[in-house]
Amino acid sequence: MDLATSRCYAQVDLEAIAENRRILREGIPNSSRLMYILKADAYGHGAVPVANYLEADAREDWIGVACLSEALELRRAGITREILILGFTPPEFAATLAEQNVTQALVSPDYVAQLSQEAQRAGVQVPCHMAVDTGMTRIGYLYGVGDPAQELEAVAAAYRTPGLRITGIFTHFSSAYSLAQEDVEFTRLQYERFAAVCQGLREMGIDPGLRHCCNSPGTVNLPDYAMDMCRVGTVLYGLLPATAMAESRPFVPAMTWKARVALVKQVQPGAYVSYNRTFQVQEPMRLAVITAGDADGYFKLLSGGLGRVKIRGQVCPVVGRVCMDMMMVDVTHCPQVQAMDEVILLGGRGEDNVPCEWLFRPLSPLGPSAITCSVRGRVPRLYSPSVNR
Repeated sequence: MDLATSRCYAQVDLEAIAENRRILREGIPNSSRLMYILKADAYGHGAVPVANYLEADAREDWIGVACLSEALELRRAGITREILILGFTPPEFAATLAEQNVTQALVSPDYVAQLSQEAQRAGVQVPCHMAVDTGMTRIGYLYGVGDPAQELEAVAAAYRTPGLRITGIFTHFSSAYSLAQEDVEFTRLQYERFAAVCQGLREMGIDPGLRHCCNSPGTVNLPDYAMDMCRVGTVLYGLLPATAMAESRPFVPAMTWKARVALVKQVQPGAYVSYNRTFQVQEPMRLAVITAGDADGYFKLLSGGLGRVKIRGQVCPVVGRVCMDMMMVDVTHCPQVQAMDEVILLGGRGEDNVPCEWLFRPLSPLGPSAITCSVRGRVPRLYSPSVNR
């Protein structure tokens, strides 16, 4: 692709992802592995290129995805690492899970029974990780709301279920992105509940397998909770907000999303800008028309000054409504801006940096992953170092 003429594209720095991995490893025990969360096309960065780049590392790290189709895409691309599906897979795909060596999360007792039945029917052993619900109230066997002995026995029963080979156990922290004291305490409670399940299984003579509970902020802030493996998604791509880190860490955003200035025009007072006349010019204004819009993933909700981009190192607010393929920004204070100038929508370095917070903070409760996941497929990804997708 010719960068000189492209209208809108995203550059993905794979070395930044590797650097973030290095920083993460420095903060956790040497005995702990990482699980690279590559769901949602690696949060919009491209699951196959990211996985291929990380595959060269000889460590026994894992990959986490949300569904079977994501796992199979990686297997078809030649990815050989252990893969865990963190969500639901219909039980009738038991044979596929076994044949492709894809590990499945056990989301409920009913699901265990159904997956076991299908596995036995197919004559296979499905690799699995046990999900424990310690307070997220999403997937997993409940622990901490009823009789502990009965709840533990339910988990133990799953380990004895024919057709399933359970090699790990995990829970998910609901509130680790918050550093408020009550949320820190709830994360501790979840950890203690999870640790109790793991210890209880051992006392029953059951090896729980690989234990993992830390998500991105848990990995960064709570290395004592690392156990055998930490699941890293947001932070792997350099998107963990500073407000979610107890101490600042130099993680590097991996994606830089760019567009172009299509034209610059002088607009007089009284003129309306964009759809539905939501913005009227009050003083003479220079507007730049930008070659990106809602269909590229720049949310229409960032209309009316909520969105900000950078051109030539200068902050330029969005004016009027974001259109499907274009948007207008105020460049009155930047007389040097001209057609074909590069526009930074997200990422960048130094004075050109547009923090992810600029896009997700005005849209609360969205988080950083919602931004990169929403950069549409029609926006080409360019990789450095270059890789074959």
